[in-house]
Amino acid sequence: MAVKTTLLFVLLGCGGVWAASGACSSGSLELNSLNQTHFKPDPSRDTGITVLSDMVHSFLDMVQPNPFPTELLTEAIKDASAITQEDSLRKVLKYEAGFLVCVAIGILFILLMPLIGFFFCCCRCCGNCGGRMYQKQSRKTSCKRRGLYWSLMLITIVILAGNICMFISNEKFTKAINNSPELLNDTLDNMKTFLSEIPQQINTVVKESSKPLDEVNRSLNDIGPLLGGQILQALGGPMYSALDSLLLVSQEATSIGEALMSMNSTTESLKQKQQEIVTNLTAIQKQIEQTLKNLDCTNCSQVSGSLNKLTFHVDFSGMPDLSPPMDAISKVKDANLSAIVNEANKTLNSIPERVSNETRGVVADVKKQLMVIEEKIGQIAQNIPLDQLTEVNKQLDTVMGDLHMYLPEVSQADKYRWIAGLILSCLVLLVVVCNSLGLLLGPAGLQPSADPTKRSCTADCGGVFFMAGVGFSFLYSWLLMLLVLLMFLLGGNVYTLVCKPWSNQQLLKFIDTPGVIPGFNLSDMLGVNTPLEISQIYSDCKNNDPIWSTLHLEDLVNLDELLNISKYTGDIQAAFDKTSIHPPEISLLNNDSLSLLQDFASSGIYGINFTAIEQQANQNLTTPYIDSFANSLDQLAMSQNQVIKGELMAEAADLRNLSRRIPKELQPQVETLKNSIEPLKVSTSQIPITINATLAKVEEAQKFINNTSEIIKEERRSFLNCQIGYFETYVGWANQTITQKVARCKPAANAIDAVELIACVYIVDSLNAFWFSMGWCLMFLLPSIILSVKLAKFYRRMKYMDVYEDTIPMCNIPRAAMKS
Repeated sequence: MAVKTTLLFVLLGCGGVWAASGACSSGSLELNSLNQTHFKPDPSRDTGITVLSDMVHSFLDMVQPNPFPTELLTEAIKDASAITQEDSLRKVLKYEAGFLVCVAIGILFILLMPLIGFFFCCCRCCGNCGGRMYQKQSRKTSCKRRGLYWSLMLITIVILAGNICMFISNEKFTKAINNSPELLNDTLDNMKTFLSEIPQQINTVVKESSKPLDEVNRSLNDIGPLLGGQILQALGGPMYSALDSLLLVSQEATSIGEALMSMNSTTESLKQKQQEIVTNLTAIQKQIEQTLKNLDCTNCSQVSGSLNKLTFHVDFSGMPDLSPPMDAISKVKDANLSAIVNEANKTLNSIPERVSNETRGVVADVKKQLMVIEEKIGQIAQNIPLDQLTEVNKQLDTVMGDLHMYLPEVSQADKYRWIAGLILSCLVLLVVVCNSLGLLLGPAGLQPSADPTKRSCTADCGGVFFMAGVGFSFLYSWLLMLLVLLMFLLGGNVYTLVCKPWSNQQLLKFIDTPGVIPGFNLSDMLGVNTPLEISQIYSDCKNNDPIWSTLHLEDLVNLDELLNISKYTGDIQAAFDKTSIHPPEISLLNNDSLSLLQDFASSGIYGINFTAIEQQANQNLTTPYIDSFANSLDQLAMSQNQVIKGELMAEAADLRNLSRRIPKELQPQVETLKNSIEPLKVSTSQIPITINATLAKVEEAQKFINNTSEIIKEERRSFLNCQIGYFETYVGWANQTITQKVARCKPAANAIDAVELIACVYIVDSLNAFWFSMGWCLMFLLPSIILSVKLAKFYRRMKYMDVYEDTIPMCNIPRAAMKS
């Protein structure tokens, strides 16, 4: 239950507080994956004698074809005395029938070889069994010798091959013994690393909880900008659109007002200029009239008559009155829409600060809870019950200590064993050497045409070596067979009862059999409720499954129940629900401003007569009549005295100056008036549309503002749900990590495989390869003895001569002339 409590604190305690966070970006929470531990390499299955081991396995499988004796071993373990009962004994003998046959053959070899050797020696001493030094010659003598020669060479090569395998397997056995401590150390180190990795991985899961906790604290510290920003964003769409429209109306009204004022100023200026021109023209006209009265001439009446026509034809008095639209614009400007927009923006921008102030209490409470949970999470690693892992590590340390303690003794014993194996291999090699020397010296010193009684010393030595090999074979082959028999019984049964079922997992299934190991209950040892089997655990670990599924910890710890966040986030949700965030009070337009804009849109500036203005502005400003009248005065002055002439010419010059002033002073203002007509016409035609659209947006925004309380509740709920997303991200990662990634147990299966490899492949297979090679050599010693005895007579020097004559030589056999 301590593990369950631990998971409760780690996964749910921090997650419930995390839900109070304020950032809606749970997908951005990056959690580290578990570190990949590097283990030492496992032992290699390539022993260098794989082919020989396969031969041994095939031989032992043929000797013992029976399946693993589960029932028999179970009965023997439960009641050791039951094995001596007749029925059980019969089952044992039946199961070991193949071994018993081989043992019988070995015993016959052990008994008969020295006995046969003794009788053979006695017979040879009595001149029998080839002991008489006489060889009958025939036409087939040479063929027999060659046949025996090649047969013995083949047998010797086979024995040599077996002897080489003896040397190799003996060396491999020693190498396996010497390397086993290091390999076992690596295996135990890997196992200890795996066991120590479990709390480290749990600590990793615990430490990763600091990320959501930090994110929660950061969100709480920034709850004003975060939650307030979300509320502002929800309100900002319609509000900012309405405020922008109001600001646009204010800017348009100001622009139109300025244009109207400019146009009104231009028209007034034109009227004033017109009045000035008329006044000046009237004054000049009166001066001319006075001057003409003083003249006495026939042409004066004509000029005098034209004087009445000297008038200013441009008249700007028809300009429409712009006061009504200007008054309407002035009223809109007086409404001060810009101030309304600025005030509304100020109120909107104060929402984050308002949220921060009004949630200060709940933030403080949540932070206190976070501190408590953070403290509990920090103590989790110390509270996790790791006694069993510690105990296992102590046992592994004890095993490693015992291994190092007994290592010198094992090495010393193996040294003696290696010497013994070397001696045994050399004994077999001695027979091979004798046969080889015989095969080498015999043919080297033999002359087929020579008399058998006169064979060379070299050939005779070859024959003697053959007989020496026979003597050595009879002398100690039975003792070697005794050793083969003992090693065969030991190594063969270990292979068939331990190594082979271990390799195919039958041994693990046998251990799972109830009652095989008294008092052994793996489920109770591991503290789980589900019945466990070692074979199934090994199979799962072989697939690198996690401990969670391998040990069926879901039956002990209900993660779905522990990770039910609704139970642990309810208090925080309730605290947030009780938090009152007052909506901002925003009134975009009061009734007066609303009526003003509506009136302005309906009839405010429709009365401007742009056609009349355009007609007034399009008047011709040129004055050809004034210039013509000035010319008439000049002509009249030519016929007058100097005084009158000067007056008339001065008055003509005044007329010309006035004629030039008229377009110079009026044309720029007329052009300004013309240029302002079209933009103002467009603006005044669009302003009602703009105002109506603005009023619609203002109405929509005002309705939206009136529903701000619901918006705040929705955003607060969304904000809280987003913060729970941090917890869900962490919980999902923790769930997946615990159930799928923590403590992948392939190193445990590798450790079992490594022990099986060291014990069976390296040691047992080397032992079996040694006795198999030696037994192989001993079995071929039998034909070697027979062939050596027969072939020796073809090379040894005979005491008695045999002569054989034939007209047709056969096989290059020398013809004997006499027999004695």
